[in-house]
Amino acid sequence: MARKEALIAEAESLAEETTRWKHAGDRFSAMIEEWKAVKGIDRKTDDALWKRFSRARETFARRRGAHFAELDRARSAARTRKEELVAEAEALTDSTDWGPTAGRYKELMADWKAAGRTSKDADDALWARFRGAQDAFFSRRSETFSARDAEFEGNAKAKEALLAEAARIDLTDVDTARAALRDVQERWDAIGKVPRERVREFSARLKEVEDRVRAAVDRRWQAVDPETEARVAQFRARVEGFEAQAAKAQAAGDHRRAQEAERQAAQWREWLAAAEQAAR
Repeated sequence: MARKEALIAEAESLAEETTRWKHAGDRFSAMIEEWKAVKGIDRKTDDALWKRFSRARETFARRRGAHFAELDRARSAARTRKEELVAEAEALTDSTDWGPTAGRYKELMADWKAAGRTSKDADDALWARFRGAQDAFFSRRSETFSARDAEFEGNAKAKEALLAEAARIDLTDVDTARAALRDVQERWDAIGKVPRERVREFSARLKEVEDRVRAAVDRRWQAVDPETEARVAQFRARVEGFEAQAAKAQAAGDHRRAQEAERQAAQWREWLAAAEQAAR
């Protein structure tokens, strides 16, 4: 009786407290064999002791069953959640919205870790799909960025050459210099982007060229005599006046007056050209 009472006490303790399910299951199997080996108890007492022992086994079996049922539910929920995450990850594989999509993959990874585990086979298969989709996207992004970086490096070399050309712009003829600068600016825009870390550098270097040309233009206008400018305007007005007289006379059929007005206009054109040259 003492030996079976000890087995019952151990069984009741395991039934109520343990979470080491395999160990406890193996111990219950061993205790049954030990129970069978204990002899010398009357049948009525032995039946009463067995009922207590059996109740402990049943309590343990219920707790173990409930635990694994909950585990199955959790694994089923985890599998459903991971299947959803895999579906979204695979849907994003062909995205070209690189920044937001990379951020979303990071969020999906955090959700994956929080989803819990399902059965090993199912978990491994789902993970292979999830990781495959993620790797496919980041591989495409890496290839695109590499090609873009190569393009930007090529653009940087082209702009280096253009800056060298711009540095040789002759400032002695301001109008020619301004035209050359416009040509440089148009080709600059057509070349395209450079690596991000060099954007500020290239902008500053182009601005230096633009500032030099602008300074040359300012110096020219500052050097112009206001009286000379007024004389140019006066000569231009006289040219326009005689051209108008010639056109009016020609329209009226007065060819003599038209020829005289045109002769005067030609003379004033010569003086205008000389005045404009002096103003430069």
